[in-house]
Amino acid sequence: MFRLSVLCLLACLAVPAARAATICDAVWRDGPRARAIPLRIRLPATGTGLAAIIWSPGMGATRTAGAVWAQAWLQAGFAVITVQHPGSDDVAYAAQPAATRADRLAYATSGLHMVERAGDIGFVLDELARRPREGACDLSRIDQDRIGLAGHSLGAWVVQAMAGQRFGGRRAQIDRRLRAFAGFSGTQLEPGDPAALFAGIVRPYLVISGTLDGGPNEDIIARRTAIWQGMPADGRKYLALFADATHMMFAGNRPAGTALARRVEADVIRLSTAFWRRWLRDETAADATLASPRLRPADRWDQK
Repeated sequence: MFRLSVLCLLACLAVPAARAATICDAVWRDGPRARAIPLRIRLPATGTGLAAIIWSPGMGATRTAGAVWAQAWLQAGFAVITVQHPGSDDVAYAAQPAATRADRLAYATSGLHMVERAGDIGFVLDELARRPREGACDLSRIDQDRIGLAGHSLGAWVVQAMAGQRFGGRRAQIDRRLRAFAGFSGTQLEPGDPAALFAGIVRPYLVISGTLDGGPNEDIIARRTAIWQGMPADGRKYLALFADATHMMFAGNRPAGTALARRVEADVIRLSTAFWRRWLRDETAADATLASPRLRPADRWDQK
């Protein structure tokens, strides 16, 4: 028995331990814009030519936000970079100094700051192409031609802008380096015909929202699906609208705590991962999930 135990122990020791993912926190400084941008980089344990997803969080969030989605996409083999946007991060909601709080909140949701946020994403793309490493993270493992952008709430506004939404009759800071987009709780930012505002979104796009994703005195469904209505149909546009799902269910900041939230969380992970597999990694097998998503009867799924 002793000899058998020793042999079992030796056999266990001979099996190499599973390599863990690499996670690096950094602050990248954009000198010309005088902005210091915190970010969290997650790399799978193995692989090269990795597709990557950049996550732009909502107002008040830091680089720790969206961890539920980031971890799920990481486990599916994607690199994930979470960007913290100075000015609409935790500074915006900070209680002190009280005298400046209203101005901070106003700036965080202003058109000027949306330009800054889009500039942050462009800068991060520049740095991903320029930097071979960040600490323990080997950035050369990322395929620069397979990068997607996703975001929640304010972050979804950034996604829309960089995908090709028009503002004041002009396109925003569209970036051709991004291959596919996912907007969680996005919305139309200015009045007008959705078809005119969103006609410039000509790359793959996933819209995710819920029927309670908004305030009690607004037409939530119309507000959250306007971008879907306006985008051109090319077979690469998708809409997931979850019945009774609320705004913060799509932030991904912490694991779901109710049965409904857990169901929504699992479906968002499954569908968004299939979307990224299809449009960042060209895995046509993911079409089966996108064509037959297996949602609850009360939920809505569309593809055009």
